Amino acid sequence: MSHANLMAVRLLSAIALASVVLLSGCGGGSSDSRVNGADPSVLEAPVAYIKRPIPVDDQGQAIQADLREPRLFSAGGDLYLRDNSTSTAAGRNVTALVTLGTGDVKGVNVSFDGTKVIFSLRLFDPNPNDDDTPTWNIYEYDLSNDLLRRIISDDLLAEQGDDLFPTYLPDDRIVFTSSRQRQSAEVLSNEGRTRFSALDENGNTIALVLHVMNSDGSEVHQISFNQSHDLNPIVLSNNASGKILFSRWDGTASNSEYNIYRVNPDGSEQELLYGAHSHATGTNNTNIQFSRMRETPDGNLMAITMPFTGTFDGGNIVTINSNDFADNNRPIWSMNGLAGPAQAAATINNVTNDNSISLSGRYRSAFPLWDGTNRILASKSSCQIVVSGINRPCIQPWIADTTSEEVSPSYALWLYDPANATEKVVVRAETGMVITEGVVLQSRVLPNIIRDNAAAEYNAIQAGDGIGVVNIKSVYDFSDTTFNGCFLNVCTSAPDITNVNDLGDPLKATALQRPARFVRFVKAVALPDSDDPTLVNPPDLSNSAFGPQRNLGMREIVGYAPVEPDGSIKVKVPANIPLAVEVLDEFGRRMGPRHDNWFQVRPGNTVTCSGCHTHITTGDVTPFIHSRISANAPSINSGLPVSLIFGNTQIPGTSEAYWGNLAQTMAEVRFDRVGSTVPPSAQPQLMSDLVYDDVWTNPAVRPLDTSVAYRYSGLNVSSPSPATVACSPWNFKCRIVINYERQIHPIWSVDRGADVNPANGMGDNTCTECHSNETAAVPRVPAGQLDLTDGPSDINADRLKSYQELFFTDAGQELDAAGLLVNIQITQPVLDGNGDPVVPPLTEMIDDPAERVFGTMSATGARRSYFIEKLTETELDAGRALSTIGADPNYKNHAGLLTNDELRMISEWLDLGAQYFNDPFDPTAPQN
Repeated sequence: MSHANLMAVRLLSAIALASVVLLSGCGGGSSDSRVNGADPSVLEAPVAYIKRPIPVDDQGQAIQADLREPRLFSAGGDLYLRDNSTSTAAGRNVTALVTLGTGDVKGVNVSFDGTKVIFSLRLFDPNPNDDDTPTWNIYEYDLSNDLLRRIISDDLLAEQGDDLFPTYLPDDRIVFTSSRQRQSAEVLSNEGRTRFSALDENGNTIALVLHVMNSDGSEVHQISFNQSHDLNPIVLSNNASGKILFSRWDGTASNSEYNIYRVNPDGSEQELLYGAHSHATGTNNTNIQFSRMRETPDGNLMAITMPFTGTFDGGNIVTINSNDFADNNRPIWSMNGLAGPAQAAATINNVTNDNSISLSGRYRSAFPLWDGTNRILASKSSCQIVVSGINRPCIQPWIADTTSEEVSPSYALWLYDPANATEKVVVRAETGMVITEGVVLQSRVLPNIIRDNAAAEYNAIQAGDGIGVVNIKSVYDFSDTTFNGCFLNVCTSAPDITNVNDLGDPLKATALQRPARFVRFVKAVALPDSDDPTLVNPPDLSNSAFGPQRNLGMREIVGYAPVEPDGSIKVKVPANIPLAVEVLDEFGRRMGPRHDNWFQVRPGNTVTCSGCHTHITTGDVTPFIHSRISANAPSINSGLPVSLIFGNTQIPGTSEAYWGNLAQTMAEVRFDRVGSTVPPSAQPQLMSDLVYDDVWTNPAVRPLDTSVAYRYSGLNVSSPSPATVACSPWNFKCRIVINYERQIHPIWSVDRGADVNPANGMGDNTCTECHSNETAAVPRVPAGQLDLTDGPSDINADRLKSYQELFFTDAGQELDAAGLLVNIQITQPVLDGNGDPVVPPLTEMIDDPAERVFGTMSATGARRSYFIEKLTETELDAGRALSTIGADPNYKNHAGLLTNDELRMISEWLDLGAQYFNDPFDPTAPQN
């Protein structure tokens, strides 16, 4: 049944089908109504649209598209052009001579003067069994001379990656998303590693990230460094004119969502614009994603909201007031009194954007017109279901049939007029085909040209060294909106501390009284595709190569920096890599949750964070949001006191060498001293070790704070240091890699000589002295039911049994009547929402073999690990009370058994996610 007939059946009892269809629910109206002098049923501008077959699998079943798989190919797709919007206008295929009817097209955009369209095209693969698969290439069609050309003319260069969703920059360059990962590959080369394009964080497909090139295809370079996809870039014309807006798949750890970001054309000033706390806004409060954004003439945004998959690539059109809101009904800091709403349906159609059957159909794309009418050119479907093998419209009596199922709809192209709530068909649906996208070739205001390297703090010398700068006004912004002397649940012991400036005054607080002591910069590890033809024997990693939480992937440490007394940080970091920052206590253990959004620093640029990490909710309002520059709350660190109104004022309580200006943080004062003749004059650098020296306190006022140094060089030779790349002295190539088998497991068998703690009666010159299932070949129950000796696990042969027992619920053991070890019960791990073993009630002692034995380590982090609590005999955040000699007859004091350097390495490894391997190319990493 044709789309027109379906509509006629659906609306037969309500209205008559005319050239302009009056939408249900809008009341009376007229097909010849006028808006600003324009006839809403006529559009005299050319229309470009994409028509392609409904994608099907090898069995002919319709494929549900997935936003996480943007390279989906459907043979038979082409770009068409019509001179105007009338449904009788002739459409001509402008790509047929290239595709020969077997290729595919997607991602069409229009030049600012309305004379050209740009899009991606892929050819059919005649031999899908070989490695020579055609890639998505970028093409341009010029209406003025009827010329179709591929932007990158050289075949070899064009086939180096999939290039998708191109759009024009105002300086005639092109921004697009690509699997090339040009600069990321260069970083791998600089590290002495093999170049390759990395998989997304789901491990399913190569990540597509933003690139820019000239109009002739030259100078292709990467500008975004996400671990998953950055899609659908457009260039803003109104607010933030010249910036690039795009959809980012934030797929780190427990996150998996498309949010709205923007960035300068050179990759600087990247920020999350909208959506991180707005996903539960779908039909019936279901989770939706923000995709296929467009800018509207009034400066707002228009997006298709839909789940990742399950809705036949369609959803609802939503307008977003991102100028005033950082999230749904949560205004930005400067607009705290604004009522909202931030999101609203763009049409009166009752379109659902969850996986339920949408009786009013679905929208696949939306293109707002810039002609003063506020009309929308939209790809829209009518609802169709299958009942007893026959396709039916979504009306009674068929919709009431409990066996009915929604079928893949045939999207048509419609022109929607919000002024009188009418819409008309522009391109009719065809059986088995879909109109996926449509654009109008109209001119619009040319956006501002944002030149590369134009940031105010751009430093050409740093750019040449491949580094940038991170300036954090206060790490205490991460946890609260007002300072109460705490970082989350770790608080200062200093009296009379009312603000971070008090905390930074050496006369009021010592280093030991400051909760936050260090920061750790973490980098995501690029994971190769096991089928990558450019790699020789690429690894095919099994899940056993990762940690208890597979979605954490693999991670490396870039370096450490001490937190300045007032909580500030300003330090050089490597550019062009995905980074996360973690705040640490005095022993190098992460405080609070992980930083689950990757950020980037471009060469020579400074990323400044001022209150940007706060997520505290006041009432029902979160006035600001992670990393939106324009929505940052003022930092709780106001810098030097207002009373010090003159420049070159000495910071109270500090050495006379330290002088600063109004509103400078202590980190800014120290960093900006480069070139000073009074030491310390060097800018702070990242370090591979945890080192703190008191450079602030005036020794004439009070003694200097005790220095801290946890060094890899202090590890016993039997417990190898992490694999490092160019970390001593630190430079931008520094990477610290910790693998369980190579760096952590050897600690358990380190010979420590004499009994290090005679009072506990353990005879503990090695960990395995007590934590093994035999001594002198005589079977026994290992201490604490924890076996740390060599050998594969009986539950997972790809891992050592010590790893498996440290993290997962295991079998209890006991000696039978014959003196042999037997398992009491085999149980599967019982995990909480964080993927950690559920802790037993405190009355169930871990040493009791009659109970399940729970893991003592947590991949959530060191402070959440009972192991760290036990080895330091310190209550932290593990949620399981430490036993004592009075409460537990089996109590043994473990404090001092491991060195501080060993505990530091174990702690940082736990904070990373306790991965079994963090090097995908290690030849001993478990493979499929």
